[in-house]
Amino acid sequence: MTKQDLINSEEISMTNVLEKSVTQQPIMREVADKIFRQMFENTCQVLEAVDGKKFLEQSWNRDKNGIWNIGESSEDAVYIDRALHNGNVFEKVGVNYVAIEGELPPGTSFQQSGAVATGIADRMTSDKGSRFFATGSSFVIHPHNPMTPTAHVNYRYFQINNDTQPVYWWFGGGADLTPAYFFEEDAVHFHQVHKEVCDQHDSSYYPRFKKWCDEYFHIPHRGESRGIGGIFFDHLNQGNSQELLSLVTHCAEAFIPAYMPIVERRKDMTFTEENKYWQRLVRGRYVEFILSCDRGIRFGLASGMVKQQSVFNCMPPAASWEYDDQPVPGSQEAMLREVLKNPRDWL
Repeated sequence: MTKQDLINSEEISMTNVLEKSVTQQPIMREVADKIFRQMFENTCQVLEAVDGKKFLEQSWNRDKNGIWNIGESSEDAVYIDRALHNGNVFEKVGVNYVAIEGELPPGTSFQQSGAVATGIADRMTSDKGSRFFATGSSFVIHPHNPMTPTAHVNYRYFQINNDTQPVYWWFGGGADLTPAYFFEEDAVHFHQVHKEVCDQHDSSYYPRFKKWCDEYFHIPHRGESRGIGGIFFDHLNQGNSQELLSLVTHCAEAFIPAYMPIVERRKDMTFTEENKYWQRLVRGRYVEFILSCDRGIRFGLASGMVKQQSVFNCMPPAASWEYDDQPVPGSQEAMLREVLKNPRDWL
């Protein structure tokens, strides 16, 4: 099977999972889990086909006492990390898939989990904590070539239960680019693919999700965006649940056609050691965002939904910091810094 065959097959297989699941009308969590697991497998296959190197995998399960064990079976939790290091195209790719059910730690803020947005927190406060279920897939891709942007894509489903019944649920996620060197055609392509998918469902989605992405992936202490954006949403639960599931499925499918043509266009460009050094500085900003700004990481670690190994699995392979890292005025690096300080409407 060629790389293009893999890219084309992703949409077919994920859509088939959605259509079959909707026809059978199973529980929402089961449908979402199937979609995200399919995304996990399909995207890994495409990345391996492009790179030529295979992922290494580590699976985890959590026992009834909340202890994570390597490769041991469990009915209520599974966590899979995959890593690709020093590939032919990608310097490092960190991937994880999770399907976990458990209890939020006592004292965990419902504002962190989003439940407070619906007023449900008033009905669910207790010292015991509340049951939850979460599933999702996440990819962070760091290419070798500094002309190829780092990419992040993550989609997830979360629900809070009262006994066994979900009393609050939502979808979240999105996809965005973090370039070390700015090419406007790449930004336009990435945004255009996601806009077309969003417009199939509601023309208001793309401008809302694009703005949300710009606001969320912002590094306040730098006064910069993490990258050139994409789409992002959280606590999405207004409207028909099957329609929202279809939207999330199609957004997940959009990542490969949005990102891989950029990879093919940039992966063989010439670059210098100075370009690699600038790439490491940009990656330093990426690390800063993850450790100081990312709400999902903080909540995930506090709730036990995210393993610390997975956080480091998504970190860049090398990053640098300088006391004064201002680029030369008029340079390509200065152009990128200007774009990051002033988010644009690309379309």
